This record gives sequence, structure tokens and C-alpha cells, in this order.
Amino acid sequence: MFGNNREEIRGFILSCWNKREHSPLTLSALEQHVIRALQLHPEYQPLLDSGEDALQRDFAAAADAGNPFFHIGLHITLYEQLDCDRPAGIREIYRKILQSSADHHQAEHRLISCLQQSLWEARARNAMPDEQRYLECLRKSAGQ
Repeated sequence: MFGNNREEIRGFILSCWNKREHSPLTLSALEQHVIRALQLHPEYQPLLDSGEDALQRDFAAAADAGNPFFHIGLHITLYEQLDCDRPAGIREIYRKILQSSADHHQAEHRLISCLQQSLWEARARNAMPDEQRYLECLRKSAGQ
């Protein structure tokens, strides 16, 4: 996405949230992705409305699904992958999942579960994510 410094990433997300009303026309593509993900998750918005307190809050390491910054980061990563169709074919897989999902948020979460699995496997191996295994998981989610 844009780094691995916790405070920088959280600061960027908070900055995007704060800019959404004041300067929506000047948002970069990445900032628009952040806002899009945050709009899908109104349950995270009060945390961001708390301002600087959000930057320091700790979330249980094993409960990444409960960490709003991690979760929003997964959405943003997915949007960036879809934008550039990387890994190759992810855009078409997403289209197929959309056809069988109630809405695009549900479809995103189906893909995000594969992304999260891929990241955990890579972390466990202390290696880069395996793109082929990731695509295989995505295809299974699409029923291919």
C-alpha cells in the first residue's frame, strides 16, 4: 500500500477521513480508495472521529479482523490489485464473484478472505505471498 510504519499508515487513513468533507475533489486515487473502504464500514467511523486517539489505540495482535486499520488496508490493497489487474485475472474473478454476491461489499470480503490467507501464509513462511496460491483461492471463491 504505502509503507509498513503503523503510525504513518494510520495517520494517512485519518488524514483521508478528515479530507473527505473539506476537499473531496482533490483526493488522490489512493485517498479515494481509503474513503470508499471507510464508507463501507460505518462501525469504524467513530474511531476515526476520535482523531489522534485513533492513532495510538492498540488492537490484539491475533485479532486482525478486529483491527479497523488492518481491515481497511485489506480493502485498499484489493482496490489497488483490481485497478491494475494484478495478479493477472483478479478483475475477471471479481466480476464473476459479483454475479453471485448480494452486493459489491460482500464480493470484496470474499476476495479479502483469500488476500488475508495469502498474507498469513507468507508471514508464516517468512516469504513473499504466493501469487498462484492466491489466485487459486480467488478462483475457488468464484466457483471456478
